[in-house]
Amino acid sequence: MEAVPKIEGHAAFYAHLAAGEVDKARVIGLENDRFVEKILFGRKYYEAPIITSRICGICPTIHSTTSIRAIEDACGITPTSQTVKLRKLLLCGQMIQSHSLHLYLLVLPDFVGVSSSFELQKSHPELFQNAIFLKRYADAIIDTIGGRAVHPITDVPGGFKHFPDKNKLKNLVDDFKNVTEIARKTVELFSGFAYPTIKQDLIYCALSLDKEYAFYDGDIKTSRGNKFQSQSYNREIYEEMRHYTRAKFGTLKGEEMIVGAISRMNLNRNSMGKEIETLMKDLNINVLFTNPFDNIIAQAIENYYFVLQSQKLIQNFISEGIDKKEPVKPPEEFGTGTAACEAPRGTLYHHYGLDKDGYIIKCDIITPTVQNLPAMEKDMKGLAPIIKDMSPEERTKTIEMLIRAYDPCITCATH
Repeated sequence: MEAVPKIEGHAAFYAHLAAGEVDKARVIGLENDRFVEKILFGRKYYEAPIITSRICGICPTIHSTTSIRAIEDACGITPTSQTVKLRKLLLCGQMIQSHSLHLYLLVLPDFVGVSSSFELQKSHPELFQNAIFLKRYADAIIDTIGGRAVHPITDVPGGFKHFPDKNKLKNLVDDFKNVTEIARKTVELFSGFAYPTIKQDLIYCALSLDKEYAFYDGDIKTSRGNKFQSQSYNREIYEEMRHYTRAKFGTLKGEEMIVGAISRMNLNRNSMGKEIETLMKDLNINVLFTNPFDNIIAQAIENYYFVLQSQKLIQNFISEGIDKKEPVKPPEEFGTGTAACEAPRGTLYHHYGLDKDGYIIKCDIITPTVQNLPAMEKDMKGLAPIIKDMSPEERTKTIEMLIRAYDPCITCATH
């Protein structure tokens, strides 16, 4: 069984085409379980962010941040507004880091006639350099705020234990003056391709706030008009194992849902600001995304949005300075805590139970790809009218393109 190329982790697929219909569709995770949740048992609360950030090398920052927020909830800690802003800047870096690599190095080869990022570097060097520039910018943000570009170490339960100086913050502006322009060109590029069209019949699900584009906190909102808080996630999201895969599958009370950039934009686009509204009008981008391939365009728009947000946050810290306060210490009593943040691929949940001494006695993590796998299989069936007259090679390529559009992280789904 051959793995799907150009995705994070290892997965294969099975699709059975009969009488012009795909009557069976399976996404098969090939990663081995690492039992991260079990590894955390008996560990001190402050070890959770360090260990869970190792779930994934592509998105360690969001695992660390979500873990910290859940631990703070269990410890009764309320972070300062400065801490929240620093974390939001970290997550801006995380989004740009992941989106730019997915768009340019995993998706783009499909649409410019090359098979890999290595060929892209030779055939389209200017586009390849856009990816490198955006990744360098994101790395620099996380390194400056988090202490290193991968697996950040300065953010801890209660706040930050180290802070950047003003010169390093200024370097984020001075060394990357073209970042906004390149991010905009990225939207122009990916909104201009002809994508296969599948009409989705799925529930869109993401964090939501009244007056801002939610990615750090908020209630979970669905396209059905329902809302729930992260603390009740296990009454809303059902996880199951399927016999043909090592990855878990998650549904919204048994119904397929989709999380990620496409859902965030469908539910919260009005909170993104005038710059995004103007950009979408200029490029004639649809108001509502209803095709799984639209996730690619949504990621490109988000990439631009998070570049803009990161620049605003950096300028704010430069002008106002940073108060180098010690992290807030937890009280003597511990309990249970839950947090949800938006990872590049969708809503991520961390839940912990702590004993009276602050040792972890319960852990539950639900990743975005777990929630997207049932939708992915449903959309594979929706490809039938497109692929029924194709050659086997063309069918394989088209299904692989659909899977890549979701930007799955099979590594996270089998943590």
